[in-house]
Amino acid sequence: MIIEFSVKNYRSIKDLQTLSLIAAPIKSKNQELDIHNLIPVSEKLSLLKTVAIYGANGSGKSNLIKALITMFVFIDSSFQDDELGKRIIEPFAFDKNSFQEPTFFQLTFIVDGVKYRYGFEVRQNKVESEWLFGTPGKKEVYFFTREDSRIQINEDKFEEGKGLIDKTSSNNLFLNVCKAFNGKVSKQILDYFRFRIGISAGVNDTAFRESTLSLMKDDSIKKRIISLLNEADFGIQDINNKQIAAEDLPNGASVELRMKLADKKWEFLLSRGPVFDENGDVVGEQELLMDSQESDGTMKFFNYSGAIIDALNDGGALFIDEFDARLHPLLTKKIVELFNSPVMNTNGAQLVFVTHDTNLLDNSLLRRDQIYFTEKNKLSQTVLYSLADFKGVRNDASYEKDYIRGKYGAIPFLGNFEKLFQ
Repeated sequence: MIIEFSVKNYRSIKDLQTLSLIAAPIKSKNQELDIHNLIPVSEKLSLLKTVAIYGANGSGKSNLIKALITMFVFIDSSFQDDELGKRIIEPFAFDKNSFQEPTFFQLTFIVDGVKYRYGFEVRQNKVESEWLFGTPGKKEVYFFTREDSRIQINEDKFEEGKGLIDKTSSNNLFLNVCKAFNGKVSKQILDYFRFRIGISAGVNDTAFRESTLSLMKDDSIKKRIISLLNEADFGIQDINNKQIAAEDLPNGASVELRMKLADKKWEFLLSRGPVFDENGDVVGEQELLMDSQESDGTMKFFNYSGAIIDALNDGGALFIDEFDARLHPLLTKKIVELFNSPVMNTNGAQLVFVTHDTNLLDNSLLRRDQIYFTEKNKLSQTVLYSLADFKGVRNDASYEKDYIRGKYGAIPFLGNFEKLFQ
């Protein structure tokens, strides 16, 4: 489970900004939210199941998601690519000193009952610092810390790091090196990052699509995906991958696609749905090419479906940018309700999403600490803050109305468009 994510000196984020999923000591108008929307961890700690992030276009909402992606890409690929940091690490651009300073990433999370805090600082390709702390007992202790090439290891807690300091280059992470030598803790942490956290950036759903297609190989999960599509009113009875030639394409396929296939067979994703007569009776079935004949909204929800089911099954975490793009507001609300549900979400799954859909700013759906905003200050720096940070906001307030009125900031200040056409 995710506790906090922090980033500094990345794109529009200059100063340290932290997205916290720690539940604040507040009370909601609907008291069920204070139970259903939280994951109890201990007597003193509960985590949020869902978090919504709002803000004007260009305020840095997406950069928060991109920062997490960049952190994971550097973890996953710096081992094989000495120049990766130069390509993906983007310091804050509007301060001349930022390019001389490292970019900071830190994630605090829980794996198998142990709380970890892992992070690093990178300047271009060089890892300037790295750290791993854990709470296997009541107090947090260090597993290892690193400053440049100087690495200190707590051998009682991180024995797997012994003898590997000399094998760690300036552009590689010590945690990666430990995993490469079959370290138990490092493997556990990196497997959690890779397999339990899903991220969809912008309007590109390809990462979730690959996950969904892979999950569909399991017949029981495939049935759940199709059931989810039916509950969402898409009218799809079945979905299959098929290798087909031009002559096998369903009715309505474009001439260009038929010509492109020529004499070859390609693999396509086909949906199957009912055909009706004038009385509304089912008289047959029709196959459609998912990618060209189904709507963009259908495809997006299909891409999401496997990731949603997988997260709910295994207690994973999803981070989604442009959550409301191409999806009906009732459907996005239903997805949020799935993650907040004490019946559907029994394993501590979490959903963090970036959206402009103000219908979700509803005190019967979200607590105040589940609503975050981003805003640019006068120095073009992104500032992240929670609705729970505001004093005097009643728990029965109309969050949507007050947000549109500008009470919480994080909205665009629009000029006079009409005068441009006079």
